[in-house]
Amino acid sequence: MARLENKIVFVTGATSGIGVDIARRCMEEGASRVYVAGRNAQRGEQVVTDLGERARFVSLDVASEDSWISAIDCVINESGHLDVLVNNAGILTSRNVENTELSLFERLVMTNAGGVFLGCKHAIKVMKAKEAPSSIVNVLSTTALKTSAWTMAYGASKAAALSLNKSIALHLAEQRYPIRCNAVLPGVVKTPMLEDMLADSEDPEATLAAIVASHPIGRLLEGEEIANAVIYFASDESSGVTGTHFSVDGGQTAV
Repeated sequence: MARLENKIVFVTGATSGIGVDIARRCMEEGASRVYVAGRNAQRGEQVVTDLGERARFVSLDVASEDSWISAIDCVINESGHLDVLVNNAGILTSRNVENTELSLFERLVMTNAGGVFLGCKHAIKVMKAKEAPSSIVNVLSTTALKTSAWTMAYGASKAAALSLNKSIALHLAEQRYPIRCNAVLPGVVKTPMLEDMLADSEDPEATLAAIVASHPIGRLLEGEEIANAVIYFASDESSGVTGTHFSVDGGQTAV
């Protein structure tokens, strides 16, 4: 039996990078429908075409509550329920405390932590209405545990999201809702977001070399490696697991 058979899955930030790999693995594990959510409709429709007929694109700005309400309504109107939410969307900048504008800091926190808050809030509303178990998986970052000077705002936003992950899981357990909430903390994966960050660096080659060196396994992570961890938390195999996190970082947080 496929691990996500008959499950309705919603993945944010799924029009590029890790999100595409997560959506693909959900399809491979038998999800009856996978909603590919993001802001770029052109990329999203291409991802859906590549994934096949069980995939749907949904427009979503994770920092907008109205956008979340509309997106979740779309899922319920079409599929009737939601089994798995994967909060994967995020933005990254390579700035330290001195060269980070308040507006940029606010945008990172609202996207990376606020998006998790809004996604969980509105998914819980529909998930708690059904008897079958549901799962929320928050894809964050190892910077939630181990930040650096140049990931000041990004690390702060991911640390906030990790705290949200624990608080939300405790609330779900206290209310006896059949919903679990866990987080996956990736190391650095070669994605368009990383490429944009390197392009903003004064010395991209040196920056990339330093990033690779921060992983004891000596390489960057693959998107599928992150997706495999998401599948575990999304599936019923992790039925007794909530409020925790799993680092897929090539040993990055072990040193």
